Amino acid sequence: MIIDKKQKGFSLIELLVASTLGILLIAGVITSFIGTKESDKLRNAITEMDASARVAIQILQQTLSNAGYPSVRNIRIEKAFYSKKDGAVTNLSCGGGVKRFNDSDGTPGASQYTRDQEAKGDVLTVVYLADNPCKPGNAKCDLDDSKINPNAIVFTDCAGGGATRKKQAVSCSTENMPKPEEAKIYSTFYMSSVKHTLYCRGSRAGTQPLVDNIENIQFLYGVTLDDGTTRYMKADLVEAGDGAGNDWWGLVKSIQVGLLMRSYDKYLLKKDGPDKYIVLDEKITINEEERRRLYRVYTTTIDLQNLTNKGGFL
Repeated sequence: MIIDKKQKGFSLIELLVASTLGILLIAGVITSFIGTKESDKLRNAITEMDASARVAIQILQQTLSNAGYPSVRNIRIEKAFYSKKDGAVTNLSCGGGVKRFNDSDGTPGASQYTRDQEAKGDVLTVVYLADNPCKPGNAKCDLDDSKINPNAIVFTDCAGGGATRKKQAVSCSTENMPKPEEAKIYSTFYMSSVKHTLYCRGSRAGTQPLVDNIENIQFLYGVTLDDGTTRYMKADLVEAGDGAGNDWWGLVKSIQVGLLMRSYDKYLLKKDGPDKYIVLDEKITINEEERRRLYRVYTTTIDLQNLTNKGGFL
């Protein structure tokens, strides 16, 4: 066999160089993969938080915009917010329906009135009148479309409880009650600092969890003063009013809502994030063991059209 002297294998140095380059290349691929995976986790967390905040804000907008709603009969409500001066709403009944506004279900947020809280998020209760989804004189309209009241707009609480056009009999409404005030619907929003869940407690459906992984919720109330300017303030200041015993709840024309959402993953971040976040005008402190979560603030302003001249009853 003839051996070509020009042919030879790799030297040891060449093998070492090639191996080193291969290791570096593999390490780069792994690092890129890990970085991409972490970026995906972060993006997924943000998407989940955005979706949860969107759901919470949508429900808040739908319910809070009903504050002071006078029903299709245009009956004035003296007060669209149930506040500390009014005390807690308990054991109210109305016709064949039951207004469950007590603590028998064992859920947090016992005192159902609009107020500020320090450690937890704020609590807000709005009041509005119920339309009859059926035409007057009909106890139910689930079998006959001709009995449906096309003018009915509002007849459920924040949890969707109450009369519906198609599914159940009218539990109570302005049109078929001898006393219109008995047809009021109460809807309260509050959060559990233990479960980090936003709750809705309705006078027709009881308590329902709405959205999880909420760190805090804050409300500011837009009070329109005599000079036409709007000043946003906390519930305690609205309650105090002019300091002479007259509160400013009747001057509230809008509500600012602030949500501090948190990621489901407790160890999403590689290192601790900020220890404080500003939600509207409130400084929220994050416990040290929770600072590797991701937090984001969401805000919106809700105009209360029923409490302005456009609402047609002031």
